[in-house]
Amino acid sequence: MWDAIFQAATEILVGAAVGAAVGYGVAAIVEALSRAFARLWENLVAVAKEIFGYVKEATQRYLALVAQFLDNNWDEIETQLRSQLGYSADWIIAIFQEGRDAFLQIAHPRTYQNQSLIFSLGIAEDQAQLPSMQNPIVTRLSLS
Repeated sequence: MWDAIFQAATEILVGAAVGAAVGYGVAAIVEALSRAFARLWENLVAVAKEIFGYVKEATQRYLALVAQFLDNNWDEIETQLRSQLGYSADWIIAIFQEGRDAFLQIAHPRTYQNQSLIFSLGIAEDQAQLPSMQNPIVTRLSLS
């Protein structure tokens, strides 16, 4: 199941360049997100600004696509998280890049130092600014 979900994520994120080419901008993506995932995107962008000092539009778009993927697939993802990490209304979300590959890490707030799930998002957009695993973009997804 997870392979299929994250294969879809890879296709969505790789399709970001195509989306930009047809005018599917950041505002349209964020506007369609539920409130919790729109806040997640805002927080991811704010943390990226703290890390880099500025954030390129390509980075904002990439982070919006990650938030969109999470929003669209949260029921399935949350089921897996609950079975492996336990219940929580809040989750710690981290995004980072190693080489050309981008990764999403999700952890329970109480056990984040011991347990987390890391998923490959595929090859990151060339123009997106993503930090390394040593200093990832980290924020909290609050569903309450």
